[in-house]
Amino acid sequence: EVQGIPVRVEIGPKDIENNTNQLKNIKKEITFICTENVERQCCEPVAKEAERRGYKIKFTENKFEHCEIGFYLSHWNFPKNSKLSVVTLHDLGQQHGEWPVMWKIEFWNIFDIALLPNKEWADMWHNASCYKCSRPRIGAFFTGFPKADRIATQEFSENCKKIISEYGIDVTKKSVLYAPSWEWDGRQLEIIEAVKDLNVNLLIKQFPATPDVFPEQYKIISEMHKKSLGKPNVYILDSSTNIYDAVNLSDVLVSEESSTLYEAMLMDKPVIAVTDWLVPDVNPPRLPEFPYDFAVKIPKKNLAEMIGKVLSDKEYVKKIKEYRLENFPNLG
Repeated sequence: EVQGIPVRVEIGPKDIENNTNQLKNIKKEITFICTENVERQCCEPVAKEAERRGYKIKFTENKFEHCEIGFYLSHWNFPKNSKLSVVTLHDLGQQHGEWPVMWKIEFWNIFDIALLPNKEWADMWHNASCYKCSRPRIGAFFTGFPKADRIATQEFSENCKKIISEYGIDVTKKSVLYAPSWEWDGRQLEIIEAVKDLNVNLLIKQFPATPDVFPEQYKIISEMHKKSLGKPNVYILDSSTNIYDAVNLSDVLVSEESSTLYEAMLMDKPVIAVTDWLVPDVNPPRLPEFPYDFAVKIPKKNLAEMIGKVLSDKEYVKKIKEYRLENFPNLG
């Protein structure tokens, strides 16, 4: 039932026969089509487990790759080149401007199988499943978010120790992580100013913009880093640092609408979303959108006060943990 209207989806014997025959002659080979590092990080735990089970695996940036089993995470894909196609999300906030029916612009009916990361996404998909564009040919499955599996590995804890040593981070102090989706309008300097009297570490993890793909963002971030050098207790992390490593070193994360807010929540870290840090992906820049209630949402003028509150009140951590336990299965 969708919006009070009964909806019936008919699956006939011919559909089941076609799907079964399709699976009979597929080799144990999975190709992960990853066009950026975020997508690769999301599917690497799946690749490791598949390899452990005897599958041959391959990573490629070529969206047109011909595959036995194709695993897709991008916004735009070409799964017709796979004998069996699987799609999942690379970002828990994917296409949030189109919610609750993201599938009107990212069609899942061109895939065989879809994997859903959490209860809220499963509910959203279920409510939209009356639309053909949302329905994979074999089915959609509520499985979990594979990117987060990394936090249960030995490599994860070892990497965090390396980062502390490399940057000389003072572990006796609490740490604030600043990880925005976009750097704009001097906000990196704003948060440095906001925390200067709080006796905390400020870890800065910017988006890994490159001069060839994101030349303007690359220039802005480089200028911000130059102006931030020498500031006390400020640590500028390499942009290629895995976000989970950065989150693990922090006590609270500050952003505007970045997927880093979800990733911090998955590790039971409270998050602050600044509601008037503009996002320059359109002209003129727009206000950020973050349609989840687990974040503390404030204007930038209240940033210093709210960071202090979150760091001193365990209730914020308790609420985040309750949300995570309710919505995310199979972590690790």
